[in-house]
Amino acid sequence: MEFGLFFLMQRDEQWSEASVYDSAIEQMLAAEALGYSSAWIAEHHFNDYGLCPVPPVLASFVAARTTTLRLGMGVSLLPLHHPVDLAEQLAVLDVVSGGRLEVGIGRGGTLQDYRTFQSDREDSRLRVEEGIALMRQCWSGAPFDFQGRFHSAEGLHVRPRPTQRPHPPLYIAANSEESVRSAALLGLPTQSSFFVPVDELRRRHVIYREASIAAGRPAGEIEALERRSWGMRVVHVAPHRAEALEAAEPAFMGYQRKMATLRSDATGGSVPNSFDRSLLRLRSFQSYLDDGWALVGTPAEVREGLQSYLHATGYQRVLLLMALPGLDTRHALRSMRLFASDVAPALTGDLQRA
Repeated sequence: MEFGLFFLMQRDEQWSEASVYDSAIEQMLAAEALGYSSAWIAEHHFNDYGLCPVPPVLASFVAARTTTLRLGMGVSLLPLHHPVDLAEQLAVLDVVSGGRLEVGIGRGGTLQDYRTFQSDREDSRLRVEEGIALMRQCWSGAPFDFQGRFHSAEGLHVRPRPTQRPHPPLYIAANSEESVRSAALLGLPTQSSFFVPVDELRRRHVIYREASIAAGRPAGEIEALERRSWGMRVVHVAPHRAEALEAAEPAFMGYQRKMATLRSDATGGSVPNSFDRSLLRLRSFQSYLDDGWALVGTPAEVREGLQSYLHATGYQRVLLLMALPGLDTRHALRSMRLFASDVAPALTGDLQRA
């Protein structure tokens, strides 16, 4: 089992922008000693929903203060970037971090994002697929020509080459059936958000395997790709259930309010056509708990909930969203410590015996 931490960098109305960064950095720097494998930073623009438009900059800061923690782009919004520019930035980050970079790629973003960066969201999936092909060429270490629908290059030799070979690990954000099929076509593992229902995740695992087989991939390769894929859960752990609920409820519901606003038709938020939009409507905190969106409680309760999720989905890697907006940093750090000491070891042992 492998557990990473996901940082949305979302701002609560009572917090300053600097406070969001201070809290997240303190948690990221504590993660390594506690045994978390990685810290992933989301890219968002022009909104308090997420305050980090350039995750490679923040990741470089964290890399300079850690030695083994892997730094994840969770995710880079490739259609908003020129692939060569993004490839150069990430290559530098991989070099200065000593080969600790992980790269998630996604298509999210509002209409304002796409209009500002002069990209067409209708072409976003094609831009991702072509962009990944171009980035891989950039990271090859050799001169190349490239002719695509959106980008072209002649005799291009991108430097520096990333430390990792053939390049940093790549993942596809797959919160829709179409993205799952695209990931299978590209031969890349997936990253799923916490709001995708477990039954839907199980269905998409089948779709991924079928699409991978159709693409001609052998069973062993498909299994390896699935082992590398990431699930996600909101988690908050406290010594007593009442404490956990009291700390997590306002922060989690603050997240849901921002999510409902950002993903609404009024703002042009990115929601896949196949996505059940009823899942984005505000509900009671207990309703979210009942559906497993958030695992909140004592170490034993969180362990039981996460164990059920892992057995149902087959994930061996899980990103934990603990840094909820407005959550006191002391409570977030306590949750990180309790998860590391009382949840993860027992959970790993249970799964090994299963």
